[in-house]
Amino acid sequence: MAPDVPRATLLESLRFSAVYTLPQLARGAFIARPAMVRLLARLDTHARAQRLCLRLRTRYGGRSVLVRGPTGTVLLLLSQGDIKRVLTGADSVFSPLTKEKRTGLRLTQPDSLLLSRGRLREDRRRFNEAVLQTGRVPHDLAPRLRAVLAEELAGVCGDAPAEVDWARLYAAYDRAALRLVLGDAAREDFEILAALRALRREANWLGLRPWRGRHIRRHRRTYTAGIGRHVAAAAEGSLAGLMAAAPQTRGTCPAGQVPPWLLALDGIQAAVLGPALALLAGHPRHAAGVRAEAYDGGQELTAACVCDTLRLYPMVPTTLRTVTAPVEWHGALLPAGTEIMIPFAVHHRNPQLGYADAFTPEAWLDGRAQADWWIAPFLHGPGRCPGAELGIQFAAAALHELLRQYEFHPAGPALGPDRPLPKTLHPAALRLRARPAT
Repeated sequence: MAPDVPRATLLESLRFSAVYTLPQLARGAFIARPAMVRLLARLDTHARAQRLCLRLRTRYGGRSVLVRGPTGTVLLLLSQGDIKRVLTGADSVFSPLTKEKRTGLRLTQPDSLLLSRGRLREDRRRFNEAVLQTGRVPHDLAPRLRAVLAEELAGVCGDAPAEVDWARLYAAYDRAALRLVLGDAAREDFEILAALRALRREANWLGLRPWRGRHIRRHRRTYTAGIGRHVAAAAEGSLAGLMAAAPQTRGTCPAGQVPPWLLALDGIQAAVLGPALALLAGHPRHAAGVRAEAYDGGQELTAACVCDTLRLYPMVPTTLRTVTAPVEWHGALLPAGTEIMIPFAVHHRNPQLGYADAFTPEAWLDGRAQADWWIAPFLHGPGRCPGAELGIQFAAAALHELLRQYEFHPAGPALGPDRPLPKTLHPAALRLRARPAT
């Protein structure tokens, strides 16, 4: 490796592994392990990682630095300019298809956009963007989306004041997600989601349990058969029903694009629904604004609340890239095979933001957040999630429906404006009371 690229000392590398890399691996690279999330929230590991990254940034003059870790040496991006360069660079140079992703994602989405290269990747990107309507708001299915959520979330928190039953709420959300993606006939096909979640838990082991082959094949048959059946039905009012009109070739594999859509909505459920409700319960002014939008048909503030929830508590805390060909890097040379790490769980709370530890939807309304390269809940450039806008619309519509029906109040520690918000959060530990809205 070129000597011009700063290299952390052995002690700094050990500290970074201890406060960030190992906790992220323990948390789960593909699906969160609840017990570990609870422990990491108690230890507040993201706060420790941020303090270390600030020291590294100061010591190395704001430059990104090579850090040795349990999986090898990675280039830790500590500069906004470096983050911008990597995220906007061609994915043929800064590839999102890292060794860890190949190992884990092949279990749940072997034919997806994420695991594709070259012309096949371009082909599948066009298909995904056409069905998900990348960059368009509202999506053509927006009225249907709102109707489905209204049906599934009706009365979900009961008709009397009570603590929120998260299992019941999440099951209703799952039914709505299945209906939006695959059609009404998929409403109770929880086996599809269960199989995908089981394989994500297996993916967390990064191929270290080869004896689980039969288990893997059984779950893969379950989800591929279920998805294939509903895609063939092409139900009107679902994403599956839009597939026939989308550009495709013999290699597109439309059914193979569905697992990441379901998994993205699943991730939004865990990362947004509970935390966003808790944040709104602790910020009555914003809750009133979201409730007003729910009645007048707007969505700007609600979408901003979704985005700021994902800034505070990212759905994907770490982004990885692999350098596929030698590339110039600040006068040095990064060889092919260099692994790059962007710790967004740290950067989203950079003290330079001014609002790092506060719930600040306004930053998305006035453009500050979009203009800041420390913040990228859906990434930027060619690696940006093609379903970002649709995911935000789905989450916002769910919040609208819930706040139309209920007022939410903290039943435990509040995520309010009176103190900095915790950097590490255990969503399952959130306690809210729901009272029917008057």
